[in-house]
Amino acid sequence: MDGTWHDNKKLLRKDERWADSELIERSEKQKLHEEHVKALTKKNREMFHRLLSETSEITLTSQWKEVKKLIKEDPRYSKFSSSDRVGSA
Repeated sequence: MDGTWHDNKKLLRKDERWADSELIERSEKQKLHEEHVKALTKKNREMFHRLLSETSEITLTSQWKEVKKLIKEDPRYSKFSSSDRVGSA
């Protein structure tokens, strides 16, 4: 789940567990959401970096279009959004 609190709140309300969260204040829910999204983003970037480091053909001077050709067939590549790749190549 990535995106803004506003966008994801609509999805979360459809989850049957949403009613269980009534004891938590709205501001705390938003804070927890933002922390969760931040942790997921960090994990995805780390996994993307691992993919890059495991691809021996990639060097410090490789251009993104070359790198993309090398990794686009790797099943892990499709799991990353463009925001996960920001600053990675």
